[in-house]
Amino acid sequence: MNQSPRDPAVRGVPRILVCGWSGAGNTGDELLTSAVVEVLRSSGAIPVVVSRDPETTSILHNVEAVAWGPRGWLRRLAQGLRGDKAGARVDGVCVGPGGIIQDSSSIWSLPGHLLIPRRLRRMGKPVVGVGLGAEPLKRRSSRRLLRAVLKDTPVVARDAASAASLAAAGVEATVGGDLVFGLDLEPLQRRAEIVVAVGPSVTPGRLRPASRRLSVDDPSLVVAAIGAVAERLGASVALAAFRGKRDLDYAQLLASRIRPDTEVLASDIDTQVDRIRSARLLISSRYHPVVVAARNGTPTIVCSTEQKIGSLVEQLSSPLVTKIEDWSALSECELTEPGSPLVVEGVGLHHEALRQLVERSRGD
Repeated sequence: MNQSPRDPAVRGVPRILVCGWSGAGNTGDELLTSAVVEVLRSSGAIPVVVSRDPETTSILHNVEAVAWGPRGWLRRLAQGLRGDKAGARVDGVCVGPGGIIQDSSSIWSLPGHLLIPRRLRRMGKPVVGVGLGAEPLKRRSSRRLLRAVLKDTPVVARDAASAASLAAAGVEATVGGDLVFGLDLEPLQRRAEIVVAVGPSVTPGRLRPASRRLSVDDPSLVVAAIGAVAERLGASVALAAFRGKRDLDYAQLLASRIRPDTEVLASDIDTQVDRIRSARLLISSRYHPVVVAARNGTPTIVCSTEQKIGSLVEQLSSPLVTKIEDWSALSECELTEPGSPLVVEGVGLHHEALRQLVERSRGD
């Protein structure tokens, strides 16, 4: 029988606040959350996950979840400090995982992720940064906040470009592979299928919500390019929605134009991940579909100009992964055969940082 995190039998076990991006409908971020939760549990800690949708996160990962953002966290922490809820206690903080270190999408994003970790660090709680993706920070206030939370603490970035962005803000980080490379994702039997994981991108902005600043590639160009490749391979097409509703809406639009048998995959994580693992080819503008494909030797064509995607392709450095920046180039790509799973070094650095965090949190 599983014990609740609030049961007396588990009192004294370190409770680690995981400050990533769970509960936002992003399959990649849920895979990252799973990876961190797994390591924390195996290290003898209780994960407490910050979430945009605490109820969904709690069910998906079988964890205690708290609301994302200063108001949700402040309320829970205040309750814990007053003794109203013993379950609100936090003994250590994991900043990450995910590409949360950026201030281009909104002026509110970075403070939403870091204000409570800063408060907890000032209270003497140990803090680490794990699985972090980072972009160059534009605002002096963002760089100051980042240093207040992560300077002189163990930090592991997911790639060299992220580590460079952190260093430019005054935070040193080691480089490890993305945490999803460490999940148990063994290859499945191949299907004569192309999985497409594409969707809108968010244009830079300050005050307007990201949902109001979406930009999409011309659907007619995308449809023509995908249809031509499907014809060459004699393969069916399935569309994945890794970024929730924004990707799902775009997938449904594309599916209606590609061919009659085009499938829009169910939104559950296992379905989308398994279909990428078994695909003949992945076509993607999203980060974590590429990671899942590489982990399983699935040939991949990436169409993106995003820095994080370029950094991932460079990190993989494999003929299994081809990067283009325009859909018109898709028809000219060589279609390689599936190969051996790609291995990225350094995933264990994230695991070790988490294990050390648990040990440092035991005395609080």
